[in-house]
Amino acid sequence: MAPRVRWFGWVILLAGAGMLTLGLGQTRAQTLEEGWSKLEEKYKGGPEGLARGFTKGSRVDPNDRNHREAIDLLAKVYTYGVYLRKLDTQPNAIAKDFDAFSTLVDRDILSAKDPQAMQTFAEIFRDRVRIHALEVIQFKNALPIHKIHNARLLAKIAKLGDPQLADTLITVLKDPQQNDGVRYYVLQGLATLIPKLPPEQQSRCAVALVEFLEQKKGPGKNATPEEIEGFRFFRREAVRALAKTRAPAVNDKVRPALVLARFAGNDASIQPPPRIDERVEAAIGLAHMQAPPKDKQYQVDYAAGQIAKCLGALAQEAERERANKEIRTHPWKILAAQLTEALADLKRNNEKNPYVVQIADKGTQLLTKIINSAQISPNEQTWWSSPQSDPPSKELFQGLADSVVRPGQSSEQSEK
Repeated sequence: MAPRVRWFGWVILLAGAGMLTLGLGQTRAQTLEEGWSKLEEKYKGGPEGLARGFTKGSRVDPNDRNHREAIDLLAKVYTYGVYLRKLDTQPNAIAKDFDAFSTLVDRDILSAKDPQAMQTFAEIFRDRVRIHALEVIQFKNALPIHKIHNARLLAKIAKLGDPQLADTLITVLKDPQQNDGVRYYVLQGLATLIPKLPPEQQSRCAVALVEFLEQKKGPGKNATPEEIEGFRFFRREAVRALAKTRAPAVNDKVRPALVLARFAGNDASIQPPPRIDERVEAAIGLAHMQAPPKDKQYQVDYAAGQIAKCLGALAQEAERERANKEIRTHPWKILAAQLTEALADLKRNNEKNPYVVQIADKGTQLLTKIINSAQISPNEQTWWSSPQSDPPSKELFQGLADSVVRPGQSSEQSEK
């Protein structure tokens, strides 16, 4: 059985000990090198009072320089602060700082009593956080933990739907100097942001994510089980983000649906083999995908066939743990509920396709048993991997022989 670890431990493991060598513009470097006392001096008094008032609903005048400066300094307090105040040397200081930032976003902005009054502040604040967090992430003297914290801030402000944030996140994702702890939160931010983006920007994100998943190398042959699980944990975030896109293909070379189909169907080319939670995330994305009306090449029944393979694996693992009363390695009921919702979408969008409807209906019945912790019979488990469950189509994109899934060993089998 795969070892279980706390998620934050994996993030620290992924971070490594590397330091950035990427240069910055002179103005930004001087700002970060001025020290906390200089920033605090600028912020205390008038700017701080204005900023706090804005977080409580006072209206912002975007043409007032003092208003803009107060918001900019507030953003610097949250982004620069982890580095300038050396919060990593103080017990729980980083966690407390992030909690305060989360409260500002979730309670003060997103749950504001007067959303219209808060809108201008939110737009300026999210933009300044985006800019200043990137400065810290690219700052040569910042420690990995400082960069991870700021990547976390970027993931949080993704809730505010800043279109420019997509380009910032892609920039960091592609930066070879960054560690995987930073990328983990970048991927979380993309997963949050993508549904809020127009199709053109979603496509740009899809290109970056497909490239990332196809180029990202797994741990070496001598990797420990902990390192392998850490890689899967990290890779799942990339799959989850890609699953938020809705176009099966961006162009002839970038086909998000094929990447997701290979994860859902456990393609042999994916190493180490995907865990069941990775496969479920991919299946959810496949179920939600919709080809444009003029696209006659995408064959949704083949996609549904890979979802079927995922359902079978999910049933077997969930039933084994239920029957043996084992410690739960995955949140089966949550995964089942999310996949149930996705299957409803799949059926609704393809109600004239008998095979797709069959998979959606049988899948929903199976997932209901998992949600209710009911027994799943051997026949119910094995049907999903039998020829009866195979789709009529033999490829995901009609006429493209390479758009197929060649099943490999499961993650459980690979660890034996």
